Amino acid sequence: MSFRISAFGLSHKGTVRPKNEDTMAVEPSRGIAIVADGMGGAPGGEVASALAVQEVCRGFHEGQGMKEAFLRANDRILKMAQERPDFVGMGTTLTALRVKQESGAFEVGHVGDSRAYRLNGDNFWQVTRDHTVVAGMVEAGTLPPSAAKGHHLGHILSQALGTHGELEVDVLLGVAEAKDRFLVCSDGLVRVMDDEELAECLHRSRGEDLEDVVSGVVEEANRRGAPDNVTAAILAVDARG
Repeated sequence: MSFRISAFGLSHKGTVRPKNEDTMAVEPSRGIAIVADGMGGAPGGEVASALAVQEVCRGFHEGQGMKEAFLRANDRILKMAQERPDFVGMGTTLTALRVKQESGAFEVGHVGDSRAYRLNGDNFWQVTRDHTVVAGMVEAGTLPPSAAKGHHLGHILSQALGTHGELEVDVLLGVAEAKDRFLVCSDGLVRVMDDEELAECLHRSRGEDLEDVVSGVVEEANRRGAPDNVTAAILAVDARG
């Protein structure tokens, strides 16, 4: 069974940040949605996120696998920092989704605390895990999940592209079904909207125009005073015919 894939994404600097360090790529014809969030406050954050998305897209177009494309992007950012001292210290998160139209098989590559979510039937869940100090504490059992949200260390990443030569890339595989919806977003969105609200947005995207749904969720995030850049992309998988 083959599928029809559509997608739409939008990025905004939010209401607090002076510039947008997020970068996004959406290619419905290739089943691709990618979001990168440049490290806030670090020099060249917007450069790092742009390089990451550019290199992963190029890798996909050349037939590279997910992990190889991520490692390629990491090397490119590190090389740029070596060539340009003013970019030393830059880094970025990166979450990439790729869905095959002919089979629905999908893969998600992930480093950092941007996120990918999936709506399958009535089930909604976060596909990725946050690479943050706080998430690591929760996984280790030293911090209860209830104390994670709003924790003073919540913004500290445990890994990101461009910070080290070695990179551990989470690669998650699955098979999408008709009417599945995926959301790929930066943490600026989840800081002001909870999972229940995000699930509702994906439910609405089954009957409403994707552009309207994405524009609406970004607008709502800004209405709530989005403290960081906000980027959201929804990818829809539907049966052909």
